[in-house]
Amino acid sequence: MILALVAVGCGDDEAPGDRTTAFNKSELLDPGESGTLDTKACDVLSARAVARAGGAGEARLSARPNNSLDLTICEWHGGPVRSVKLLVDSAPRAQLRFYNLLAEQHEFHNADPARKARQIKGIGEDSTYGGAGAWWTRATRQLVAYDHDKIVKVRVNVSGFGDRQARATAVTLAKRAVRELRRHA
Repeated sequence: MILALVAVGCGDDEAPGDRTTAFNKSELLDPGESGTLDTKACDVLSARAVARAGGAGEARLSARPNNSLDLTICEWHGGPVRSVKLLVDSAPRAQLRFYNLLAEQHEFHNADPARKARQIKGIGEDSTYGGAGAWWTRATRQLVAYDHDKIVKVRVNVSGFGDRQARATAVTLAKRAVRELRRHA
């Protein structure tokens, strides 16, 4: 009989009507769905668009694809373009992963001006976690953007380009890639 009283005393004191909001499971616990992107990175940007943005004019660039279930990469080379790489990541929870990448960049590299994430508005979804839809890192010459459940990365390595030119090229190509990915969605 004493055991029964002890068991009753260990219950939750909160009645179901005492909650201020309804209890809902976080959507972050849902594993998401893989394999939702059919578009390939080499189809998102043409070699001609990359050549123009990269200052190669009409130089012929070769494209090298690398595709998997939720990740598609295309890398272009030729003329002054040592490497321009587009990576499209469509794995589940892209917005959360984008924010985590940004938070880690700030946490580990904020004191280093070359590695500090510099946020850019007007490329991806600016309403995403972190305050802007994209960010640029000078040391890696990489722009990372989030848009419609995708992370888009553009890395620019062109002979003679300083940070300003590399960033402008990455912005141009990222905007074009985001628009094209939206069109294919």
